[in-house]
Amino acid sequence: MNECRIREIYQMSLDTNRATFAEGEYDIAYHSLLVALQCAQRLRDPDYLTEITRLAEKESRFIDDHHPEYAFSSKAAVRRGTLGLFQTAALKARAILTTKNGNARGRFA
Repeated sequence: MNECRIREIYQMSLDTNRATFAEGEYDIAYHSLLVALQCAQRLRDPDYLTEITRLAEKESRFIDDHHPEYAFSSKAAVRRGTLGLFQTAALKARAILTTKNGNARGRFA
C-alpha cells in the first residue's frame, strides 16, 4: 500500500473516531483511533503520533469526567488493576513517538 493511501486511511479513521465518539460509541471510537495509530506508525510521522496522543488523552479525560462508570474509564480500569483503554492508546503513541529504533521519523529516529 502506498503512503498516500495510508494517509487517507489515517484521516478517515480519525474522522470516524471523532464522529463515533461524539455519538457516545466509545468502543468504535477507540478502535478507529487504533487504526489511525497503526497508520501513523507505518508512516513514521511524528505529527500524526502527537495528534493521536493528544486526542486519546482528551477522549480519556472526557470519559473520566462524564462517564466514570464506563468500562473504558480510568476509574473502572483502576478497579481492574489496569489503565483505561484511551490512556493505553496515548501511552502507545507516545512510546512509538519517542522510540530510537526507527519507528518514528525526524528527530526521533
